[in-house]
Amino acid sequence: MPGALQKLSRLTRYPAAAAVALPFLPKPARKALRRFHFRRSIRRSLGGPAPPVLVYATPKVASTAVTHALMPVVGQAVFHVHMIAPENIRALREAMRRRGLTRARHDMNGLEDLAHALREELIKPRRRARVVSLVREPVARNISFYFQTLDVLWKTERAHERFPVERLLAEFHDRFVHERGIDWFDDEFKRVLGVDVYERPFPRELGYQRIDSGPYEILLMRHDLDDRLKEKCLEELVGVSGVRLTQRNVGAEKVYREAYGEFLARVRLPEDYVERLLGSKYARHFFTTEELERARDRWLGRRAPAFR
Repeated sequence: MPGALQKLSRLTRYPAAAAVALPFLPKPARKALRRFHFRRSIRRSLGGPAPPVLVYATPKVASTAVTHALMPVVGQAVFHVHMIAPENIRALREAMRRRGLTRARHDMNGLEDLAHALREELIKPRRRARVVSLVREPVARNISFYFQTLDVLWKTERAHERFPVERLLAEFHDRFVHERGIDWFDDEFKRVLGVDVYERPFPRELGYQRIDSGPYEILLMRHDLDDRLKEKCLEELVGVSGVRLTQRNVGAEKVYREAYGEFLARVRLPEDYVERLLGSKYARHFFTTEELERARDRWLGRRAPAFR
C-alpha cells in the first residue's frame, strides 16, 4: 500500500499528509477519501487554462517518463493510468485473488479509485482531454513488465536475488499474463474512450500519430522514438515549449538490473509464442515487416537482445 500511495502522490499531486494517514483509516473511509480527492482534482483540472492530459497506456512503454515530463508545465493537469474499464479491473482483481497475490490487490486500491474518478468526471461526461498513449515491441514489453512485477508474481521480496535466473526463465510463461499488452487497445482503450486506433493506418516510419476524435486529442508514440522527437510531439500537443524527457522506470537502472541483463542474454522463446505476439494485430499495426523480422531473430536466439 505505501508504495502505491507514494506513486499516486507524485503523479496526481495527492496530498502527502493524506497519503501518510490513509493506512490508519477504516477501509470505507480510505476509499471515500481517495475518491473525493481524485474527483476534486479532476474537476479543478477541467476549469484550468488547458484541458487535462491523460497518459493512458500499458505498463513499461515509457509512460512514466512522459508523465514526469508534462507535470512541470504550468497550468497543465496530468493523470497517469493503465486501466480505467471497470470490467477489466474486476477481472484483474479476480485473477489476483485466485493466484493469492494479496500484495498486488492492496496496491490496486488507489489506482482503482483514480480510474473511478476519471470515469465519472472526465469520460462519462465526455469532457475535453488530451490523451497520450505509447506502444512497444510486445515481447520486450512483456519481459520488462515481468521483471517489474517479479516480487508480486513470486510472492517474495527481492525475488531477483532469491531465485536463480534458470527458474525465472523456466516459469516466465506460467507466472505472467502475456496477451494483455497486445489486446490493450481493443479491451481497454477502445472500450473506455470509444476510439479504435486500428481504423487508421499508423505511419510506422514516423513512429507517432495524432488522432482527433470527439472530445479527445490523441497522441500515439512508439516507445523507441527518439526522445527529442517525443518532446516535440508533446510540445505540439500541449502548446508549450521546453518539455524535457528523462528516463524513468528503466530496467537497466533497477535493483534487479543484473538478473534482468542475464535473463535477456539467456532467454530463448518458443517460436509459437514469438509468432503469437509479433504476428498479432497490435504488432503488425505499429511495426514494419522488417522490424518484426529483426525482433523474431532476437527472441529466437539469432541475435542478442538489447539491455533496456
